[in-house]
Amino acid sequence: MVRNINPSRLNTRLHLGVAAPVRTTQGTMQPDFKETETVWCGVYTMTVNQQISTLGASDNFDLILIIRHRESGLNGAKYARFKDLLYEITGTSPEWSNTAHSFDLVTIKKVDRIGIS
Repeated sequence: MVRNINPSRLNTRLHLGVAAPVRTTQGTMQPDFKETETVWCGVYTMTVNQQISTLGASDNFDLILIIRHRESGLNGAKYARFKDLLYEITGTSPEWSNTAHSFDLVTIKKVDRIGIS
């Protein structure tokens, strides 16, 4: 799917994780981001045709990131921390061929807190 990407574009860390219960100072449990793994990523810029085809869906995501293809996918990660901001993972487009030049697309949408839309 995503070919001809220069690997040097993967210059930012993407922290993948899940919602895990954390005890607050009041003694209640509240979901919070728990990191499960970290990968290198880069911001994917769309062509004009791609922007036109997703024009109606712009509220579904804020950023599209590229990562190296992983056979295991995102290992159940539902949230991501990118440049110290919290995002919900809204979709992935994995590359089906498993070559050295395979990359996956990850679409993310900014959230204020986990569990809040």
